[in-house]
Amino acid sequence: MAKKPPIAPARGRTAEDKVTRPATPERFHGATLAGADFDDADLRGARFHNATLAEAGFDDVDLRGARLHNATLAGADLDDIDLRGARLHNVALTDAEIDDADLRNARLHNATLAGASLDDIALAGARFDNADATSTRWSDVSLRGARFEQSDLRDVAIVGCTIDGLTIDGVRIDRLLEEAKGRAAASPSPARAKKGAMPGKTSQLKRPTKPTKKQTRRPAPGK
Repeated sequence: MAKKPPIAPARGRTAEDKVTRPATPERFHGATLAGADFDDADLRGARFHNATLAEAGFDDVDLRGARLHNATLAGADLDDIDLRGARLHNVALTDAEIDDADLRNARLHNATLAGASLDDIALAGARFDNADATSTRWSDVSLRGARFEQSDLRDVAIVGCTIDGLTIDGVRIDRLLEEAKGRAAASPSPARAKKGAMPGKTSQLKRPTKPTKKQTRRPAPGK
């Protein structure tokens, strides 16, 4: 009996499944690409030096191992991108929209993220040095083992994120939160404390009364 063909071809056996690394990484030195659209592109190891990419769109782009130096991506829309192991130095991502991105083990130095929105991002093992993340919103972000050093995190909103091993300036944030929760559970709430301190009838010390003249009068002799 003839063997039936497989329902789906084995991974990597067809030309469509097999993706090879670009022989020569793309280089965008001094390029002005404001508003450009990168769609379904293989840009692994690409170099963006002194590049202007403000309000550019990256959709389904492979940027593993890419290098971005002195690059402007203010207001850019990054959706379904792979930046694993990438290096971002002096990069402006102000007000950018970053959704479904993989930045595991990436390095961001002097990166500006102020006002950016990050949703469904993998940042496990990533490193942020001297980053400006003021007023950013982080939703469904994996920060497991991530590290922030000398970064501005004022008014950051973190919602539904994984923070196991997250370190900020040498402080383990997950442990800090666990300790705070433990202290809150051990100490009674203000309502309980107030209820437990309901005053009952308090006893008052009576002042000793002065003896009356009748009590202090001595009996007459012979009586």
